[in-house]
This record gives sequence, structure tokens and C-alpha cells, in this order.
Amino acid sequence: MMKLNFFFLIIAVLGETMSAQVTGRWGDQGGGTFRNPVIAADYSDPDPLRVGDDYYLVASTFESYPGVTILHSKDLVNWTTIGAALTDLVAVDSAYSVKRMERYNGGAYAPTISYHRNKFYIYVNLYTDGFYMATADNPKGPWKSQFVKDKYGRPLRVTRWSDPCPFWDDDGKAYLVSSHPGREYWYSYIFQMSEDGTTLLDADSAHIDKKNFLYQYPDGGTVISPYHSSEGNRIFKRNGYYYLQHIEFTNKGLGEGTYVFRSRNLYGTLSDGTPGRPGQPGEYEIFAVEKVKSRDHLRIPGQGGYVDTPDGRWFWIGQFTRDYACGRPPHLLPVTWVNDWPVIGVDVKNREGQMAWQLPKPIMGFSASLPQGSDEFTEMKLHPQWMWNHVPDNKKWSLTERPGYLRLYASPTADGKGFFKAGNTINQRYMRSDSTSVIVKMEIKGMSNGQKAGLAHFNGGKSYAFIAVVKQGGEFRLEFEINGQSVVGEVFPCGQNCIYLRTSMGVEDKATFQYSWDRVTFYNLGGNYPIASANFRGDMIGLFTYNDLAESGFIDVDWFHYRVTNK
Repeated sequence: MMKLNFFFLIIAVLGETMSAQVTGRWGDQGGGTFRNPVIAADYSDPDPLRVGDDYYLVASTFESYPGVTILHSKDLVNWTTIGAALTDLVAVDSAYSVKRMERYNGGAYAPTISYHRNKFYIYVNLYTDGFYMATADNPKGPWKSQFVKDKYGRPLRVTRWSDPCPFWDDDGKAYLVSSHPGREYWYSYIFQMSEDGTTLLDADSAHIDKKNFLYQYPDGGTVISPYHSSEGNRIFKRNGYYYLQHIEFTNKGLGEGTYVFRSRNLYGTLSDGTPGRPGQPGEYEIFAVEKVKSRDHLRIPGQGGYVDTPDGRWFWIGQFTRDYACGRPPHLLPVTWVNDWPVIGVDVKNREGQMAWQLPKPIMGFSASLPQGSDEFTEMKLHPQWMWNHVPDNKKWSLTERPGYLRLYASPTADGKGFFKAGNTINQRYMRSDSTSVIVKMEIKGMSNGQKAGLAHFNGGKSYAFIAVVKQGGEFRLEFEINGQSVVGEVFPCGQNCIYLRTSMGVEDKATFQYSWDRVTFYNLGGNYPIASANFRGDMIGLFTYNDLAESGFIDVDWFHYRVTNK
């Protein structure tokens, strides 16, 4: 009965979904429908997983800490943040530390999450560092992470590999697909893997660390197909078929688009009808999910993953690249199987689906929730919705020194190079809506001369703006700064020891900073700031403090209120 109800709901709203455009409304709309994107925030390269009646989603985090955010849902629409997998990034490389902060446009790219024999697995390529994995008995953690090893037991500390996806076959044998982007030989490879998922059995780290080179079995896995610019790898099995999916970004291979390869044999079928094998792959049938002239002409969401429901329905969660400040948010669409090919979208004709902006929720009965939100800082542990810009110095922040407050200590920026080198900047993702606002209450009595502290917008290392309190010569004043250019604001009234800072945004992706002495009357400082994405990151909203004169001073943040209108 559930399948029939879902089908008729699609028909009922189809006229609206096909004509609707992207607006500031998203997620759960009430009344049993949702609107794409399901989350209007930078959860790029999404990969979903179902375990029983629970759904999980992981996304890229690049330079942010902890790495690889994990979300949970009961209906594929309403998601909450429950944790993150990578907490040892400084041990991987000191470039993630506050002393260096050198992983912009690097870090954790395109993770995947799997479940095998009562254990959760996350695989991710640390683009500048190598093949990495994490395991846990509970997706909330704790997670144990490590480098994947090559066939000689050496950690795969190799650069410029991306988009790994594991697969355990019915016989228990394990495999991993991944890509090596580059000027040439930008192909996807399939590796044999140990059953515990820790070792690639046909990979030699010295061999696959070479650049612009066609890797050879048994040291470089098996090239799936000689098509250029393969990323977004997915591998799974259904109805006796093995499916290998990837995206192409150039016209040197099959052309820009998303492609599914399938065969009754994992390594394809040889010309004599026998199965292909490692080092000698056969041919696959090929289906173009979508073929486009450029990424700007995508009809349906691209890089993402498939997920099914307990009653047998399938869905796709993928990202759109639309050059919005929210980055590349996840979108949810139904999947129709046509002759055992997955067709993403609605109004399926000739094995081609269409985009839909508003649809019935896949699973009814669950209330709206958001992955980002307000915080009163009353808990002893930081809520998992928070991230840090690179790995923080844990001696420089506290939730316990003054209960009910987040205390942030100031330090000099790395190499004295300004905001993007300021350690211990704590932030959440911007949710692009018709109306979005963040207001914080900040106490400044602990500030020292030379210290700046405030509320900021920033992306992946390219552009930023903030409203801040600056202490100079024993005097407090306000300042607005955008990409190194500052506007000086008014001096604090005598005896004023706290301030309310606010940023307000609309769907036009412009932010306005304001301040208030009493939370009643707010004053603008600086003009409209055009928030934007950069280096694969959407906009983030964060709290920061630094002091380039001395390692001195602190602020106390009483609360952080995050408000959105998404319907």
C-alpha cells in the first residue's frame, strides 16, 4: 500500500515539481512533502547508507575538523548531525594544525560509508595525503582511523587519488574503486582488498604514487575502462548485476556526464563469454545516466549515491554544482529501475528521468529537523554540528572553565597572515534560505591589547568577511573587515562589557553584519557582503579570535542562535 500511495502522490504534485525553480525553500515543507535540496548547505559529495530503518549520510569536509561529517535520518529528508569520523588529522600531517593551516583545497574528499558484518566503514581519500579509512561499531563513534595499506603492508601515503568506494561480494571478497585525477590517465581503478578492508592486495604505494601514468596490475589495481576524467565512483550489486558508476568531467572519454557500467561479472565479460579478471578486464554494458555539454547544464544532481528502503524503493542523493554560497547541497530523487538500469528522477521516458523540486516525503511520520542549529553552550561536550577551521589547539578553548559559555583564547595567526591563518575558528555551515540569521552574545572583559574577536563568514581559503571587537590601547572598538580591507566602527560605551553580533542573509547570497548593545536596537557596520563558495567549499559562519601582538586574551560566548526559514 505504501508504494501505491507514494506513486499517486508523485502524480498529484508532478505539475508543480516540473515547473518549480530553485528558491530559498528547502527540506521538509510539512503536509507530507519536501523540497530540494533536502539540506541547503555544503554537504558535498554525499553518500547515503541504510541500516535497518536508519539512514546515514557522509560528506566531504576538506580542511575542516573533525573530518567527514556523519548525519542521521529516519526519512531521508530530515537530517541531524551525529558525529564525524576523522579526529587524528594532525597525526596524518602537521599541515592540518593551527601552526600551519595549509590544507585549504585539500583534506577529506568524497567519502563513502558502508556496513559489513556489524561494522561501519568509511573510506576517504585525503587528497594530499593518501587512502584513509575509519571503522566503528556505532556511527556516532568512537571511530578508529588509519591509512589503508598496500600489498606490502605500507601505508598508502599517495597523493591526488580521490572518490573511493568499497564493495563486499556475496563470497566475502572485498574490493575498492578509486580514481586518480590528472592531466592524462584520469581513470577509475578497481583494487582487490583484504576482507577486513585494511589492505589493497594489488596496490604498490610506490607504483600508484607516480603521476600521469597508466597503473598496471598487480601493482596498480585494474583500470575499469580507458575513459578519461573518471570520478564519483560507486560500486554495488543488484539482481545478479555488478554496477560500476562514475562521472566524467571532460570530453576526452565518453563525454561529460554520469555513466553506469554493468556486467554479470565484476571485471566485465571477455569476448569469449568468460568472466574478466584482475589485470584482464572484459567489456561492460554502458548506460548514460546523464550526458551534458558542461556541468552548468546538469538536469539532475550529479555526484552522490544510491540508497534503498526496506520496502524495496530506491533513491538517489546527489549534489548540484550551481555556484551558490551554500556550496554543493544534497538533493533527493526517486530511482526507477528500467530493464535493470537505474533511472534517476521523475516522469521517466525512454530511460531518462527529469528533475523535481517538490515531492512527497519517502517515509511519512517524522518531524522536521536540521543538521545545523543554535547552541546555549550548556553541555560539557561540544555538539557535533560544530566544525573547526583546521585542527584546533584544545588548550585554547573550553566549555568548562566558565559553565554555560564557550571560552575562546587568542593566539597569533600562523605566520602573521590574517584571518585564514587564525587558529581555533569554530563554525557551522551556512544554510541558504529565504531568511537566515545568526546572532551571538559575546562577553569581552577578558580581551587583551591587539586582540580581535567576532563573527565571520568564510569559505575554503579564498574570501571572508567579519564583524569584530578590537582592543587597542585599552580601548574597545568595532571593525568590519572584508578580504583584508577594514572599516572602523564606533568605540564601545564606557563600561560596556558585552555585545550582540548578528549576520542576516537572504536567498540572494548577500550578508549584512550588525551589532547591538542591548539586543533591541541593531546598527549596520559595512555594506552588503556577497557570500560565495570557493575551493569546493560553501560559505561557513563562525566565531573567531586572534591576537598578533601576543598569545593573550579570551572571549566568552554566551550563546549562538541560528535561525532559518525554509518553507
